[in-house]
Formats: sequence, C-alpha cells, structure tokens
Amino acid sequence: MRLSSYACSPLTRRRLHRIALPCALLAALTGTMTAVLAHGDAPAPAISRVGRLLVPTAVAAPADPSAPPSVAILATPPGAARTTLHIAPIGGAKAGPALATLRHLSDAVVRARVVPRTRLVVATAETSPSSDRSFNASLFRIQPGAEPVALCDGVVHASRPLVTADGRVFVSRGVAGPEPQPDNEPAQLRVDALTIDEVDLATGAIRTVHRHTGHLAFLAGAWNGELVLYRVSPASADIVLVDPDSGATRVIAPSIPPFARDFSIDAAVGALVFQERHETDPGLWVIDRLDLARGKRTRLEASASHALAPYAWPGGGIAYTPERATGLFVVGARAAVRSPLGPGIDVIQAVSQDAAWVAALHAKPSAFAVPFAIRVESGEVAAIPAPPGARIAVAGFTAAKEEP
Repeated sequence: MRLSSYACSPLTRRRLHRIALPCALLAALTGTMTAVLAHGDAPAPAISRVGRLLVPTAVAAPADPSAPPSVAILATPPGAARTTLHIAPIGGAKAGPALATLRHLSDAVVRARVVPRTRLVVATAETSPSSDRSFNASLFRIQPGAEPVALCDGVVHASRPLVTADGRVFVSRGVAGPEPQPDNEPAQLRVDALTIDEVDLATGAIRTVHRHTGHLAFLAGAWNGELVLYRVSPASADIVLVDPDSGATRVIAPSIPPFARDFSIDAAVGALVFQERHETDPGLWVIDRLDLARGKRTRLEASASHALAPYAWPGGGIAYTPERATGLFVVGARAAVRSPLGPGIDVIQAVSQDAAWVAALHAKPSAFAVPFAIRVESGEVAAIPAPPGARIAVAGFTAAKEEP
C-alpha cells in the first residue's frame, strides 16, 4: 500500500502526481483548459438522501449498543481486477464474507467511504485504460448483496470521495489540459480543468459546485456546511471554503507551499489539521492547524520525517507518526496512545459516528497494511479482521441497522 509519503525533491510533473496522493489523497496532474466537464454543465436534480428504499438488503439486526461497531473494508489482491467488500467486526476472529465484488483495472487503487448510518459504500477505482492516469477512475455505489453501480467517471486517480455527515457525496474530477511544449521550462506542469462535483447516489446525476484551473483541487473535508478545498495552481496554493449549494468561495489561507496533505477536521475548534513542507527549510516537514473561521495558522510539530500522517484526534489532541516510523503517537488526548502495533507508520482512516472509535492502517516495508481500531476514551486497541494477502482500504464504520 502506498501511504502518504513522497521524497523531498523539486516540483516536477512526476512529483506532483505524488503530491496529489496525500495519505491516499489524490494523483492528478494539471492543465490550462477552458473546456468544461460534459456531465457538469446542466443543473442536476436535488441530491437524494440515502434511505431504506435504496439499501433494503443492507439492513442488519440491531446490535448491542455497548458492543464494538463493525468496519467496512475493501480487499484487493495484488494484481487483481476485482475488489471485495467485507463488514469486519472490531475484535472479531475473521472478516465477514465478501458481500459485493467491484470490477476495475488490474491492480487498481481503491478508495472508499461509508455513507453515514448505513452499510452503503461509495468507492473510487481505476476503470479507464490510459497512459495518463490522472482522471481514469470511476465512482461506484456498493451495496451489500448487490452488483456495484457506476455513478460517474473522469474521477481523479487515487482520490477518495467525500461523504458529509448528512450523506451528500462529492468527488474531484477533471479534464486534462494540453501538454507543455518541449521547449518549456523542465519544471513547467500541465494545467487541467478541475471540478468538485456532487453526485446523486440514487441516479448518478452530477452537479458541479466548484471549478478550478490548475494542478490540483482536493477535497480536504467538510466543516459547518461548507467544503474545505486545497488547490494548487501554477503560481500558488491555497485553502478555500466552498458553499456546496451556492458555489460561493472564501479564501482562508491564500498562500501556502504546494506540498500539503493528510488533512483532517478538528470540529471541536473549527480547524483544519494537515502536514506541510516547512516554508524555508526543505529538510523539515510540519504539522499545522488552520483556524477555518479566522485563517490563523498554528504550528504543532516540525520533523525531518515526511510520513507524519497527522490526524485531529476525536475529543482533542493530535495523532501522528513521529520520526523513525515508531508507530502512532497521540498527544493532548485523555488516553495515551503509544505505538499500539509497534514500529511502522499508522494512518487513521475513519472515526465512528459517535466518535468513540477510530480505524487506522498500520504499514511496514514489504508487508500488507494491517487495519486496527482504537477506543478513543481508553486507548484500548482491537484488531479489525481482514482477508489475508490483500491490500485493504478502510471505508468506515457501518450501522448495525439502517436509520431513516
């Protein structure tokens, strides 16, 4: 599995592909283009909310509310053209059976999210054979017991859909711009026509909520009813808030280095936590907290490690992997967490609806990443059983019973 890491090297087109994968983030190159996405021109119908009619077969019997929840995971064997969906009980002996099978290109990168209060999963995977992988992914709706449904294509390679607390689904899409001419500067990058689109889970209808011409438009999170976007352009990089209904855009951080990644929202204080390259020292990486209301940045950590993978810990505090890949380290939280699975890089993937559990992946060189869970209140660690010999994508915590 590729974690959120890239070498400290000049900004080239190949390097930008790595930049666009922040912790599984994206891979997109760039381009000047006035063309608009074919599916984004006309207004789409109001976006459907997931309900019982959409996922009747996904309903399970009510569970003991005091019991650990289950986690939706996707397993992709190396080189395979298929990925299977499993519901894994935290602390269980083994993952549940394959509930659905997603078909895609061989050895595709799969990223997924659970729709809150359901067992429905939305996932991106590469589907279009092309030498340019920038926008070769599709978005799928995966329902246990049913064939996955393709909702749209043109999705940024290796990007993960953003699903809000009320079930709205957003993806990053794009159209490649013209390649720079051979006589251009070696570091000149292609500029693309990029969009952030809302996708109707029931119909696949697409509504464009934001357009950007540049190298990257990344869905960093959602806060207070707005989308948090990280954008990279030829001249600068910034962080903006976008109202998904009106399209109104507010710039929060107008100028930051174009190396940010590993974004998470600290909802308690209204802040965005992320990793970034130090402004002046190329040998240092930093963890910053950005106040989304005032735009003030606070430095939380500086390190020579490029694999810090920070995350805003539920209830307060910051989780990250310190230098020398010593495993997850949580500071400022009620319960201490120190290298729960030993040396390696730990990347948090999801938080349960009640913020009682987090799910993470533990990775070491030359080994498949291992999913595990931590109870936030106590720091207790539990296994998330997964099929062996496969790359695992954690989609999120599932509901034991669908809610209306």
